[in-house]
Amino acid sequence: MITINQLICDFPDGGGKMLRALSVPSFTLPDGGMAVVTGPSGSGKTTFLHCLSGLLTPAAGTISIGDVTVTSLSADERCAFRSSRVGYVFQKPLLLPYLTVAENIRFSASLAGKRAEKGKIENLLERVGLSGLENRRADRLSGGQQQRVSFLRAIVRRPSLLLADEPTASLDEENGRKLMDFMLAYQREEGCFLLCATHDKRVMNRFPLRYDVQKGAFL
Repeated sequence: MITINQLICDFPDGGGKMLRALSVPSFTLPDGGMAVVTGPSGSGKTTFLHCLSGLLTPAAGTISIGDVTVTSLSADERCAFRSSRVGYVFQKPLLLPYLTVAENIRFSASLAGKRAEKGKIENLLERVGLSGLENRRADRLSGGQQQRVSFLRAIVRRPSLLLADEPTASLDEENGRKLMDFMLAYQREEGCFLLCATHDKRVMNRFPLRYDVQKGAFL
């Protein structure tokens, strides 16, 4: 399960003071659970996901994911935790532009000590409507295509925690629906934790549990 205990995240304001960026009360997400985090841009959704993944260290509070207390790990241990157990779909795809689609996916798998065979990659691409693009360089894809590859790069390592930050933002309605269909099907098949940050109402309505964030405060 994921257990959050009185999480606080502060950022410097540039003038020597600290600003409260995020304040999360204690809550628990059961094994195999999924939830959506909503709120306007700048409300703290991305900060929350970064704390869960270990990309940010909170000023106070604890985060436990399964048997790992993420907030107690060193920087190197957090990096190893992300590589082996976290799949992250960022707001921007962040693909390696000089690598092909298949190479980007294989590279992500290798970071978790896993292999992605050609047949598996072809199957994944087919499921998100990208058949035949495995040998295309990432910088020659459209924004929506890059976002779908970013999702495949996140799940190819079979993470126990899948984080998705505005995953449909660069997709049209049909491709956004297809991506969410696949993401939710993947969560059911693998039983991983899934947390999705979005302000897309079509995405919000597909999750059984919702947390609203307003100016860094969970409501």
